[in-house]
Amino acid sequence: MNKNFTSKLLIILTFFIISVGVYILSSTFLDNKINDTFTKIIVNVQNKQSSDNIVLIVIDNKSLKRIPWPWSKDLFSDMFYFLEKKAGAKAIIFQNLIVFPDTYRPNADNIFFKSLKKQNNLINSYILLNSNVAGDVLPQEYLSIFQNKSNVKIIDKTTRKIIPSYKAVIHLPKDFLLNTKFLASSVITEDKDEIVRNYTPVVYFNGEYLPSIALSAYAMYMGIDKFILYDDYLCTDDNCNTLKMPIYYTKKKDYIGNTIYGFFSNINWYKPKTSYYSYKKFSADDILISYYNLKNGKNSKIPLTEFKDKIIVIGLNADRNVWDQLSETQILKKQADIDVHATMINNMIDNSFKSINKNDYTLLITLIFSFFIVRGFRNFKNNILFTTMLSSIYFIYYLYEYFINVLVPPITPILTMYSVAILKNIYSIVTTDKTSEMLKHAMGKYVSKDVMKKVIADIDKLKLGGVRAVVTILFVDIRNFTQISEKLSPQEVSSILNEYFSTIEPIIGKYHGIVNKYMGDGLLAVFGEPIKNSQHAMNAIKCGIEIVDKVKILREKLILEGKPIINIGIGINTGEVFAGNIGTEERLEYTVIGDNVNLAYRIEAYNQILKTQFLISDSTYEFVKDYVDVVKLSQVSIKGKSKPIDIYEVLSIK
Repeated sequence: MNKNFTSKLLIILTFFIISVGVYILSSTFLDNKINDTFTKIIVNVQNKQSSDNIVLIVIDNKSLKRIPWPWSKDLFSDMFYFLEKKAGAKAIIFQNLIVFPDTYRPNADNIFFKSLKKQNNLINSYILLNSNVAGDVLPQEYLSIFQNKSNVKIIDKTTRKIIPSYKAVIHLPKDFLLNTKFLASSVITEDKDEIVRNYTPVVYFNGEYLPSIALSAYAMYMGIDKFILYDDYLCTDDNCNTLKMPIYYTKKKDYIGNTIYGFFSNINWYKPKTSYYSYKKFSADDILISYYNLKNGKNSKIPLTEFKDKIIVIGLNADRNVWDQLSETQILKKQADIDVHATMINNMIDNSFKSINKNDYTLLITLIFSFFIVRGFRNFKNNILFTTMLSSIYFIYYLYEYFINVLVPPITPILTMYSVAILKNIYSIVTTDKTSEMLKHAMGKYVSKDVMKKVIADIDKLKLGGVRAVVTILFVDIRNFTQISEKLSPQEVSSILNEYFSTIEPIIGKYHGIVNKYMGDGLLAVFGEPIKNSQHAMNAIKCGIEIVDKVKILREKLILEGKPIINIGIGINTGEVFAGNIGTEERLEYTVIGDNVNLAYRIEAYNQILKTQFLISDSTYEFVKDYVDVVKLSQVSIKGKSKPIDIYEVLSIK
């Protein structure tokens, strides 16, 4: 086979793999973020208002200021009685868990448990666990009682193979189980980035499907006693007349980070009315005051019409040493969990959901458009303009799907098309002999990857010379390594040094430094040039601290392997140096030169004298003094300096 043809084939294959990689990475990490941003904008621009028929009651800071937590359970009895019997609420969800007995007022527990029998519209919540050992769980003999507490029957007509995720229920007192009429799951799940975008309308436990508190409340509000679960929809009947909720089966994380499998529905958000909430909310304290006012023949503090025939969601959201029930969602950095439940109830009442396009044409569109890009213009500028036009067509398609409540990837096809366009032009460059030789010539002149990237970016400016620049120099050295190496074979010396440098070099790159040169067992790194960074001094400090930590781990590993103990010293100095290319026109080296470079060496040497590990100069200290804990050491005389200078031992980042 022709060698040139083989090379081109390999390049095309590489570009194809890169494009596929861009598609996969973008769909994994970017699409959700773009959808989040767009959702937040649209929710606010469209002014999407939540239903007035859903009301939140929050045990908030105001409530806990008057009555400290934990509350006696008879207070909840008073709230429930007021809302159902006095105010005429149609459905009441209580998200707070009843787990622990009241050791100070045990009679309050009895009052509470007995009152539950009288509550016909109250739905209490529970939490499922995917482990039997994660805390106190419901005993096996209570499960039959527990599973008979749903107010709806879910008929399973799925064809999927279900992976059971839940193995136990958080403990609920037996008297609570016997007396409460309805129970439902309060599970809220997150995506990998810990953002809530979906809801779990049903949970699979112990061989059957059980409702969430949102589904249970919706059923009570609408007078529905059964649902039908299909592979792609949750419906109220065979024809999905009243409710048709799009669902999909996948895996998510629960509230403690465990992976669970189940059916999920995308949440259709409403505009927040206040911080944390999209719904009208009242303090639990005002509910209690209203009840006690009525009990004593006075007027209710809150008009009863605020709750008449409505769905009430009760939960906790306070910062007074109480469990914070908040989640990050697509529209709020912190949104109350009860607000998330209320939003899904609202979606069900409106029968309005964000669905995933089952007939997703985005991959096909991407492939077709990418083909046109590859077959399109040779000129880079025209090719990018052509790609922009095709990307705009796709974005219009995305907007159309979004506004009919269908979710398709917003950015992945666009990024993939641009990557194809750029790769096509790179292909044209690397297959041109002149440019190819130029790139090879440039790469041969540099060792540091970061410097090489800069050279390729400024290849037309490649020449001898440099600039004066203020940079930070870091010098790190292994203590007494010459003596250590005399006792080792060349292979052992090489092995230790290679492992040592492999440990610290990535840390330097992480903090935007470059390895300027290796000097035996020493290493010189530069921060601030050629990679411009105004925080070069602080980056060097962070780099040094991480090097110390990683070398400590390496040292322990070497000891276990029976190898010599290595100790390091680090010296850092900040100042003006010459930074640039030296050598000849045929062979260049990027380096830094100047007294401030030498000062870093000499400061590092004081580690052995002062029995320290990490020293910095006074000039570096001036850059970082507000951020770093140090110990000021006595002034030291440095060779080449007419006056003694201050040096500091670095302890930690503040």
